[in-house]
Amino acid sequence: MNERAQLAWLARRVGFGLAPGQLDAWEAKGVDTVLDELTDPDGHSVATVDDPFAALTREIVQGQNSTRDAITAWVRTIIDGQRPLESWMQFFWHDFFAVSARVVRIPGLMFDHFRLLRAHALGNFGEFLRQMTTDGAMLVFLDGTSSTAAAPNENYARELMELYSVGVGQFTEADVQAAARALTGWVVMRRRDDEVFHVPRRHDDRPQILLGVQGVHDVDSVIAAVIGHPATALRLTRLLAAKILGSSVDPVVIERHATLFWDSFELRPLVRGLLEDGLDGAGTDVIIEPFPWFVSAVRAVQAPPRGPVVATSLRSAGQIPFLPPNVGGFPPPLSYLST
Repeated sequence: MNERAQLAWLARRVGFGLAPGQLDAWEAKGVDTVLDELTDPDGHSVATVDDPFAALTREIVQGQNSTRDAITAWVRTIIDGQRPLESWMQFFWHDFFAVSARVVRIPGLMFDHFRLLRAHALGNFGEFLRQMTTDGAMLVFLDGTSSTAAAPNENYARELMELYSVGVGQFTEADVQAAARALTGWVVMRRRDDEVFHVPRRHDDRPQILLGVQGVHDVDSVIAAVIGHPATALRLTRLLAAKILGSSVDPVVIERHATLFWDSFELRPLVRGLLEDGLDGAGTDVIIEPFPWFVSAVRAVQAPPRGPVVATSLRSAGQIPFLPPNVGGFPPPLSYLST
């Protein structure tokens, strides 16, 4: 690829497309500068993105309009913001954790959840996972608020290992039970602005054995155990590589990045390394999901996103932010091939 083609590839893969004139502006900067700004916006004085939910209070009436307004506000920040990779990673993590507003039903918790996704989008995955484990929306979504020493709830513990870390085949039912006991005691206080608290009397503090690690008894030690397992780095690397480079990437490339990732669990250098490989020709075709496709189209024509149009378009495609794909009888997502 020549430099212009490389810049267009970056925009398609991790930038929600191009606004009019953006490719020319990027070409004037050069690939190296654009890549620096995409992967390290704070270090290159890129303007921060406004909080899309600042005007939406926690008292907002729950229902179709509140979800529609939240989605529209988020789309506006993606279109107008100068940090496309950060926004793209936020969407990646939303799909990865798949917390649904239909289950949570507390708008303020969902807004905080999306703020968490952006804040840690390119940070340290271990710290991100630790914060997500006690995120109010996640606690409600996977029944963590009802998990006590007397009756540990295994939902989050199972998802933590099956989806968020080591993956299927790397853990046992005993591991699920151990993690569930260690994660008991967390509550969301509705009468205190939905703050998250840990209640010691609801917690089972007895040491557990998790993934071969002894002495696990709380959130920090659970996260240390799953992060310390080599399958976690490999699985995260494989998932990100599939999204950025395509599903047919050379396993040697994935192994190389996974080894480096396991040293620190810093997402920024992992993502940059994958993008550099893609610019060097390592990428294959990928399927673009409806939400990125929709935002790319809106950016391209500079059409102001209107709430009803955004919600209706994404609902018809079966993919609505704040809700997981294929919820509520919507048809399967429409997609297109990107090279």
